[in-house]
Amino acid sequence: MSTPPPRTPLADSYEGLHSRAHSLVRSGDVEGAIALYRRLVERLLRLSDQILERRPELRDLHRRARLELTSLLHQMGRFAEALEVEEVLLETHPEEAEDWRRDLAVLRIAKGEVEEGLAELRTLAEQKAQHVGGWLLIGSEARIEGQFAESRETLDRALDLCQAEDCDDLADIHYERFLLYRDMKEVDEALAAWEAALRHNPETIKTIREVYTMLAGAGRYSEALRYVERDPNPLQAGFQRGLVASLSGNLVQAREEWRQVASQDPGQVEYGHDAWVESVLRLGDPEPALEWLQESLGQYGTARLLVLSGIGWAMRGDGDLAARLFQQAVTMLRRQRPPKSKLEGTDWRLLDSLVTDEETKKALKPYFAVVETIWGR
Repeated sequence: MSTPPPRTPLADSYEGLHSRAHSLVRSGDVEGAIALYRRLVERLLRLSDQILERRPELRDLHRRARLELTSLLHQMGRFAEALEVEEVLLETHPEEAEDWRRDLAVLRIAKGEVEEGLAELRTLAEQKAQHVGGWLLIGSEARIEGQFAESRETLDRALDLCQAEDCDDLADIHYERFLLYRDMKEVDEALAAWEAALRHNPETIKTIREVYTMLAGAGRYSEALRYVERDPNPLQAGFQRGLVASLSGNLVQAREEWRQVASQDPGQVEYGHDAWVESVLRLGDPEPALEWLQESLGQYGTARLLVLSGIGWAMRGDGDLAARLFQQAVTMLRRQRPPKSKLEGTDWRLLDSLVTDEETKKALKPYFAVVETIWGR
């Protein structure tokens, strides 16, 4: 006797609303999903204790739906709304209050209540002073907010605890220390921290681009190239070799490196697609990049790829489409931490070098963080 197929939940049932919200997220209708999630959690919040005792799965659904809604709002940069949604869990699911307090503290920091959020994280960390995770989280949050002294202090504390206990977080602690020292412009300390992270977790090699980008930005080209040779991603490595050659004045070698990158299939790598796109653009013909982006931007839709796509369309003479893509990228960057309201000045210089129409450049320049000079460049 065959097993009957599972029944599809009614559209307006609790399960049906949850399923429909998931479908809207998958289809890209985030606002529609948020509206359904709000409707669902409000209905679940009104259920009596007697009903929840009879149907404990609804209590679990309430928890799950609120966390999913919080995550969506967080991704959208709507931190105040996310905080209000998750705060309810302190009352409905008090057995997990420590987790909710930690989440809420991070949301407060993201919202702008930095001191209040960090103070709450310190309180939670002190309550379990021998646990590494609390100090590591403070170190990360303080770094993001530019409070480097506190970040360094708490990361050092996390490192001491972890080394004493031989815990599993050493790679994460060292990598966070790398990010801190990089942001502090202490390049040698950053290198040592990254190498330590790599020793404890070989997967750290996937972040090596951040290392040689840091070195190239500091003008340490020879060291940058040594790290480039260790990058297992051929697109990233080839692009960076071309960039260093260009910065060193060897434009012939730069174009040859970018040509070799452009000849490869970006679909064969897991990450680093922007290196392929930028290599193609720097060769002067945006068509191959735009063709690939039209098919792949939905799958790999990072802010960086949106910017490069905009530059490609500006090269084609479509300033209006470029502006829309730049605005999408700015919207994404505003949701990140720390938020940014302008595109990088380095990307303006890239656009300026590739786009010939002055009117197009003039219209697009306000999207970028550009310091004006007496020459207007």
